[in-house]
Amino acid sequence: MKVELHYGDGLMGLDIPEANISQIIRPWSGAQQADNLTLLREVMSQADVADFQKAIAGKRLSVLLGDGTRGLFPADIFARVLPTLKKSLLVRFLICTGTHNADTNENHTIARQIQNEAANAALSDFEIHIHDCQKDDFINAGKTRRGTEVMFNNKIDTDDIFLVLSDVKVHYFAGYSNPIKNFVPGLCAFGTIEHNHSLALDERSTFGLHPWHTNPARRDNPLAGDQLEAMKMIVKDRPVYALVTISSSGRIQWARFGAAQEVTAEAFDVVDEKNTYTTGPIERLIVSPGGLPNDVDFYIAQRALELTKQPLTAGGEVLFLAACPKGVGEPHTMENFYNRLTQPIDTILKSIEADYEMFSHKPYKLAQMIKRLRRIWMYSRIPDDLIEAAHLRPTHEPQKVIDGWLGENPDTKITIVDGANKLALYVKK
Repeated sequence: MKVELHYGDGLMGLDIPEANISQIIRPWSGAQQADNLTLLREVMSQADVADFQKAIAGKRLSVLLGDGTRGLFPADIFARVLPTLKKSLLVRFLICTGTHNADTNENHTIARQIQNEAANAALSDFEIHIHDCQKDDFINAGKTRRGTEVMFNNKIDTDDIFLVLSDVKVHYFAGYSNPIKNFVPGLCAFGTIEHNHSLALDERSTFGLHPWHTNPARRDNPLAGDQLEAMKMIVKDRPVYALVTISSSGRIQWARFGAAQEVTAEAFDVVDEKNTYTTGPIERLIVSPGGLPNDVDFYIAQRALELTKQPLTAGGEVLFLAACPKGVGEPHTMENFYNRLTQPIDTILKSIEADYEMFSHKPYKLAQMIKRLRRIWMYSRIPDDLIEAAHLRPTHEPQKVIDGWLGENPDTKITIVDGANKLALYVKK
């Protein structure tokens, strides 16, 4: 059987006997046939939008959106959202980068799209700012109960109302990607983000848990809870609205507009239903993050491993298909992401537990996974020596890896996950 998976900007095929395929898992692709613009037009014509337009009349509005690493559909969203903002006194668009590089082609493309659609929508007064966690000016809002000093971008301090544009999916330590993350880490200083992300080492900081979840039993996530507390310190009593979407397969599958907490909680339920899967124990796993931008570099592609590792048995093997045309990651992540990952596994675990530094949660979590498994094969454009130094096994022929598994055990069962950055696997208890 030929199985096609996303890799970089294309597809790659693998031959696997049907009898050896345990399951093929892909992100939700809804039955609705409406294109993005049609779906968004329906959402933006509802009563909640009319109430929002009344609320923003004569007010200063901050519009918060993800950066160019998020793989959203900003032009379509801007075309439907920006015409609803005309009654605002000022619209300030903030591209929320967190610790990501602000000065990228992708971010500047988003800025140009905003300018074009703002002109089409006849917005009279607007600004665009790409957040920089190192260079911007920040305001200190105090400390959270977990000790995070909340330093936030001063550009939003005088605005009256917030609108967050957020694509919701599972997130391997923040529970879910969601509107809160546009504030924290999205618009915060590096030190704020570093302390908050140190909570990623807590095993409760994982996917599927979030303080806004509708199920009280699934609200205990220390890192997400810290982000919510910090956001409340930033926002105070100002209203926060959100357009939340769930996207996959090149289009928006689902969208809602309204008060941020209400529509986000609804999105969590849909993600849980549509993009999480419970499986038995897995001994052999093939994982694709889902192609660009989800495998643009190793730093970003790693999420796919974290979201699918729970059912893997001790001594299992993974074939990881991640093109990574931009290599290991951005230069500012190298020291505490990749360079730490090249140390002996036990050294990685002990050093990070003793002294967390920003980005080191990634080698920590990957080291835990590597220690449990027999092997993680990686098919990538990253040079072999860099892959080997990170304790992974490079391969130029992923089909041979599969053939090796079948040669070792002709009855082996293989689970295949494509688009893994947008879904999560749980193991049956």
